[in-house]
Amino acid sequence: MKWLKMGTLLGAPLFAQALKVGDAVPSTLAAQDEKSQTIRFADLKGQWVVLYFYPHDDTPGCTSQAKEFSRLLDEFHKIGAQVYGLSTQGAESHKRFRQKYQLKVPLLTDKDGQVAKAFGVKVFAGMCSRDVVILSPEGKVALIRQGVSPENSPSEILAWLKAQQGK
Repeated sequence: MKWLKMGTLLGAPLFAQALKVGDAVPSTLAAQDEKSQTIRFADLKGQWVVLYFYPHDDTPGCTSQAKEFSRLLDEFHKIGAQVYGLSTQGAESHKRFRQKYQLKVPLLTDKDGQVAKAFGVKVFAGMCSRDVVILSPEGKVALIRQGVSPENSPSEILAWLKAQQGK
């Protein structure tokens, strides 16, 4: 297995290598939603899963990206895809952000940045880089896009998923 727990540094596990396209998602990889419910990514098999990592709640780019994913959420669901936004902020921040903009996309907390790091998403100064990871219905990493546009990434990801349906 390429995702090995090597030890800890300041209480955070270190991993030998980030997951790559084709790797199975480890059963232990999980994040919490704003209701403190644990979402295990390996348990989401049978559907496409879009994980979009963003730097900070209620900032211009992150807000436009979250609004666009929310606007397109029904289209994602029609093709059998679930969408989650992830950042290092806590549940209360996510609740306020979702309420303020009536966001439909569930937001998950990756407080220690370990989910981000497992997928090779950079965490700097406590914030994730703007990346998208797609998990296949088989529970494997299907796509990793780094440094995506907040405005265009939701529609680009939707188009990519629709193209996979034709294969």
